[in-house]
Amino acid sequence: MVWFILGTLRKNPSSFLAVKRSGSLVLLDAILDLIPVGLQTLHLVHLNKLEQLVFSGQWNQLSTIQRITFMRLDGGRGYNVIMTTSLSSDVPVGYFSWAEYDIMAPVQPKTENALAAAFISNCGARNFRLQALEGLEKSNVKIDSYGGCHRNRDGRVDKVQALKHYKFSLAFENSNEEDYVTEKFFQSLVAGSVPVVVGAPNIQDFAPSPGSILHIKELGDIEPVAKKMKYLAENPDAYNQSLRWKYEGPSDSFKALVDMAAVHSSCRLCIHLATTIREKEEKSPGFKKRPCKCTSGLETVHHVYVRERGAFELKSIFLRSGNITLQALESAVLSKFNSLKHVPIWKQERPEIIRGGNELKVYRIYPVGITQRQALYTFSFRGDADLQSHVESNPCAKFEVIFV
Repeated sequence: MVWFILGTLRKNPSSFLAVKRSGSLVLLDAILDLIPVGLQTLHLVHLNKLEQLVFSGQWNQLSTIQRITFMRLDGGRGYNVIMTTSLSSDVPVGYFSWAEYDIMAPVQPKTENALAAAFISNCGARNFRLQALEGLEKSNVKIDSYGGCHRNRDGRVDKVQALKHYKFSLAFENSNEEDYVTEKFFQSLVAGSVPVVVGAPNIQDFAPSPGSILHIKELGDIEPVAKKMKYLAENPDAYNQSLRWKYEGPSDSFKALVDMAAVHSSCRLCIHLATTIREKEEKSPGFKKRPCKCTSGLETVHHVYVRERGAFELKSIFLRSGNITLQALESAVLSKFNSLKHVPIWKQERPEIIRGGNELKVYRIYPVGITQRQALYTFSFRGDADLQSHVESNPCAKFEVIFV
């Protein structure tokens, strides 16, 4: 039996909404019992006592909506896969998506008198977002508030349509966790309203271009950000630079991030599990596989594999021992996919204006198995020698490529 825990129900935190592998929704009445065993363990016990779901790891009950976990109940012989908004998850489940948000929608005239709009209805958030709102107002930044907190405008409006007419949008999250970036931020991008963010400490990783967002990391940033908002509002050329990406397209970094969602998280889960199963099979004594290298004289040809991120099937490429370089790897990858007339997975998902032509462009090549946080932001081979060492010490090395 396979279950996805989608999150606690707000009215009853002891009930969980789960979805079976078949796709049907089931409400699980459960008893929450935190048992300290090294790390906290959350036991979800069905009232019928027939099954038990166990999640091991740090669990913040107040941010359950952000945390999704997958478990297979087969007597402990299955796989635990973490699916959360964190890019360090086995299978990240972010809010970003080309399909859900018309991110490249045209910029509209900024006709409202107030500098910024806010839609904040949870007045009990554990971070300092209400203090930030009050601090901006004390710094003479006029804010129209449509939510339940500090409301001074009628909230019965279409949020995105309203935001389109403000220079700034207060994208204030209710939690400051890495990679926790919700619709508040992406709706601001759709609206063409510069996001002023309280939230993820790494929000710049989600910016469509340098200088396109403002970030209040701590209370001490309120006054400098207020000054920046007023400066941009009074200087159209400087303000328009913040929205330049709307006309010229976002950075490759932003495209590589959002392109991930072109493959649905449920499909990426299947790919992750299938990859894990295949790795176990390949390590079994009876598994037969093709030779990983062939030596003739002084030269060795290494057989390695590559796939596009979001795909399961691997393609064969070959690297010669005298030329195992980063450039040779990229060249071999491009040659293989071009020979197949490959169309990137994200091609039909992206807005047409930023799909580009038919030429493939490599953004990252990295070993299969690392997290998307590593792949997008932290991993790189430390030169040709590092790549050569990896290929030689990992027979039939497997790589993943991100095209942009």
